[in-house]
Amino acid sequence: MTSRHGSSERGERDRDRPRRRQRPRRDERREGGPGDEKERIERDFEREIGMRIGYFLDSDEEELELEPMNSYRRRMVHNIAKEYNLATESRGEDRERYVTLIKTEATEASPVRAPRLWDFGTQTFRINPGSGGMHMALKLDGSVELFDTADKKHIITDRVVKSSEFRIRRGRIVEPGEPGY
Repeated sequence: MTSRHGSSERGERDRDRPRRRQRPRRDERREGGPGDEKERIERDFEREIGMRIGYFLDSDEEELELEPMNSYRRRMVHNIAKEYNLATESRGEDRERYVTLIKTEATEASPVRAPRLWDFGTQTFRINPGSGGMHMALKLDGSVELFDTADKKHIITDRVVKSSEFRIRRGRIVEPGEPGY
């Protein structure tokens, strides 16, 4: 039976139970929540792009094609590139759309220097490239490996090496006979 105020036998039992604590408001949530993870991922992405731009600015290359990414990340890249006066273009179709960074006369050196420009001096890496060459990659941590598209975000530079040896000079893969070898 229900009283005028909505209490019943069942309602009285519910009143005696401890209340479940409500979720804290957004501004009261402790660190480590889903929002923090998203922000951390964005900061890591911005840091990664900044490092790659730093290496690009120190290189002799005029253009740098980044891996395909979603529209949100492409917009982030366009905005970061503005800080260095780099021109940008989005190229490709659908899921294969990517950003190309292009140096201009107004392009400036990185305000935050890239952590390390790998240079192994006269150390020579010997390989057996076969008839088509071997696609090699220099990674951010200084390791030199066979190119793998899954590692694209950790790569400073990559190229197909056709000679039996190469060196790492000023963040580039250099073959015999090329400047800087």
